[in-house]
Amino acid sequence: MFCPKCGAQQNADDAKFCRACGTDISLVPQAVTGHLAERLAEEEESRAGRRQRRRRERKGPPSIERAMKNIFMGLAFVFIAFAVRGWAPAGNIWWFWMFIPAAGMLAEGFAGFARIAEDRKRLAPPASAPAQTSALPPQRVSALPARNTGEIVPPPSITEGTTRHLNVPAERKQRDE
Repeated sequence: MFCPKCGAQQNADDAKFCRACGTDISLVPQAVTGHLAERLAEEEESRAGRRQRRRRERKGPPSIERAMKNIFMGLAFVFIAFAVRGWAPAGNIWWFWMFIPAAGMLAEGFAGFARIAEDRKRLAPPASAPAQTSALPPQRVSALPARNTGEIVPPPSITEGTTRHLNVPAERKQRDE
């Protein structure tokens, strides 16, 4: 097998490193056969999935207590930043760096509140559920639906107008001629 870095041919097909330069060549056979992209995609998916699972397990479901704690901690960092600026020696140099954890904690707290509100909205039954009736009220066929509704009204019959014209009295036909 050829080394992609130095071009040495003296490597065995199952070698992991090049004998000449020491480069990792374990992926070269997979790249040549076309299986490398699939393998790298699978590894990336499994890595991302593990990372998300760990994050979810560590944090758990959103709670009001955690959201409030993060908001109050963020506000505490803001107040401490201004206190450091005013009273700490050399606080004028680094006080603004305290806003980074403050912003992160405030954002996480407000995001927790948003998640909780969304979960409540999604899981809660509608506030005003209409009463279920066994029979629908009868609808008048001649009545037009309200504007901008999704109700479909059946068109009038085509033969209705024709039938009216055919039932013209005989004396009227004679007068028209």
